[in-house]
Amino acid sequence: MAALLQFTAVAIDKTSSLSFSIGAGETRILKVASQEAKAAAIDMSLGEMLPAQGEILLQGNPLQTARRGGIGFIPAAGGLISNLKTWENVTLPLWYHGRRQTQAVEETVSRWLTELGLDPQEWEKFMASSAARLKPVERKLAGLLRGLVQAPQVLVIDAALFEEVEASQSRIWIAVLEKFVHEADGRAVLVVAHVATLLPWRIIE
Repeated sequence: MAALLQFTAVAIDKTSSLSFSIGAGETRILKVASQEAKAAAIDMSLGEMLPAQGEILLQGNPLQTARRGGIGFIPAAGGLISNLKTWENVTLPLWYHGRRQTQAVEETVSRWLTELGLDPQEWEKFMASSAARLKPVERKLAGLLRGLVQAPQVLVIDAALFEEVEASQSRIWIAVLEKFVHEADGRAVLVVAHVATLLPWRIIE
């Protein structure tokens, strides 16, 4: 299986490095030693920080040369801009990456809202709400929705996204992420954790 994202001897801190790959159709958990190492691994996966040593490739090419939008990220708390509405937060990356077509976006958002189990009668209220007024779990939901709508090749997720989420809702999110990975060619999900997790995916050794 060809690697989508590959780390080769990437220095995370002064004492440890990472070497792993994740291929199309895979959802894997990357377990690191500390909160700081998790932040570094995520930043490097997103190309926001260059490693002091080692190499990171996306589809065989240096990450820094990859096209915009190839890697998406879902922060633990959703990563929303407080003074924007949920709809604006969800669709903003599509504007940035030049991939927004209103009707197609509306259809995609509606599809994932259905998959995520939100009552259609609540859609308008949820999407029109200011991010600052959302409950913590709603902010997480909005962040997850944004990542799905963006449809990157590799979706990086802070494992803490699933903390303080009811088990029934967590199961729905897990199923949706698995569907996201398998419904299109060339997608993968990388969950980064620094503590033990009950998420069902295989840990990268």
